[in-house]
This record gives sequence, C-alpha cells and structure tokens, in this order.
Amino acid sequence: MQTPKEEIKQRILEAARKEFLKNGFEKASIRVITTNAKTSKSNLYNYFEDKDALFYAVVELTITEMNEGFREIRIRNKHANTYVLDAQKGVIYGFVKFAYNHIEDMKLLFYGSSGSSLSGFKNHLIDKIAEALGEWVKQIASGKHFSKLFLRSVAGFYISGMEQLMLEGETEEQAADHYSEFLTFIYGGWKSALENNP
Repeated sequence: MQTPKEEIKQRILEAARKEFLKNGFEKASIRVITTNAKTSKSNLYNYFEDKDALFYAVVELTITEMNEGFREIRIRNKHANTYVLDAQKGVIYGFVKFAYNHIEDMKLLFYGSSGSSLSGFKNHLIDKIAEALGEWVKQIASGKHFSKLFLRSVAGFYISGMEQLMLEGETEEQAADHYSEFLTFIYGGWKSALENNP
C-alpha cells in the first residue's frame, strides 16, 4: 500500500507528464501541475528541487532503460564477428519496440525538452548510436574505417525512422511492415559499405 507521500509524488509526476506533453518544458506551468496534482507549489518542491528536476523525473525510467540498452548493445558488439541480416533485424526491431514502449517520453525528449538540462537529447542519442556503430564496425571489420560524419549520418537516419513512427501515429504492427522495407535498405547499404570500404 502506498503512503500518502508516495501518492502525492505520483500525482505530481502524472500531472507534470500531461503538462509537459501539452506545452513542452519551457511553457509548462508549475501552477497548472500543482493544481492538477491537488497539491501546493511549496509541496511540489519538497519532492523536486526545481522544474528541471521534475522534468527529468518524468522521463528518468526511459533514460535508464535506454542506457541499459546501450550497455547491452556494447556487450553484443564485443562478440560480433560477421554482419548478418538477423542481427540487423534484432537491432532495428529493438529500436521500434523501445520507441513504442516509451512513446510519450520519446516525444518529450525529442520535441519538449528545449530549455531543460535534457535539451538537445536527439543529438545526444545520435552521438551514442554513432559511437556504438563505430565500435561494431571495428569488431566485425577490422581495418575498415568510416568517418564520424558517415556514422552520425547513419545514426541520424535510424532516428529519423523512429521519429516518423512517432509522428505518423501508426500501430506497432503497421510499423513492423514499414520497418521490413527499412531493414532491407539498411542491410543492403551496410553490406555494400563493409565490402567496399578500404
């Protein structure tokens, strides 16, 4: 059973999520959040240091799970030795599943974080993917070299695909159909690049 303090904190987080989704970080109103959470501004600050800490708390689970996902990718990268379609499929569908499991938070991080400490999150995510891609290339194709620009461009392409899913409002099943096309394109592109890059 939750204590009243835990219940208040949950009400604040739920009200904050709605307000941040509606207005983004910069325009979100603490007054609206406290009114909807049925608490006071001073009480909100007993739980969260400031508006930025509140925003981070709303998306914290998604960020934690994303970081864990990158740790798992790095572990898999260390054991990769060839480039196969099934491995690429696992990565692509992993991204799709993650996006759908955390769609509200991803929208907040991509489009509603301006002005917060998480501003520019999309570029940060592109950097992390590009870094993981670079480690993967070194592992499966020792001696091959791809520029940072190329790796960031490919990472940006992955993120662009994820954004389209969020913006189109398709179901996860519909997205799976579209991602089979995306997968064919990505696999063929990487295969050719790995075979032809000096």
